[in-house]
Amino acid sequence: MSSFEWLADEVMEAVEAATARGLQAGADLLLDESNRLAPIETGDLIRSGRAVADSEEAAVGYSSVYAIPQHEHLDWHHDDGREAKFLERALHRNADRINEAVADEIRDALS
Repeated sequence: MSSFEWLADEVMEAVEAATARGLQAGADLLLDESNRLAPIETGDLIRSGRAVADSEEAAVGYSSVYAIPQHEHLDWHHDDGREAKFLERALHRNADRINEAVADEIRDALS
């Protein structure tokens, strides 16, 4: 006769670790896509970008003193392919890919 042992603690640990990896992958993807849109003159803005995650949340942002003004001023001129709202637009344009990055990690952990 076969038996089944439910290893809830191990499963939850695997899911939590996979979620953290997935959130980091999604945050990294968002940062990369945001960097493709961010204004670039000296490169300081892009170099100030960070993506961090744990098993519950992820954050992407820029620490440059002019990150917020560059993001918010829609009337400022930017080079071709660069634009205001670079982080926000990258999030909206890539939401499905970001969600899929998280789901892929969890799916892999459970297979």
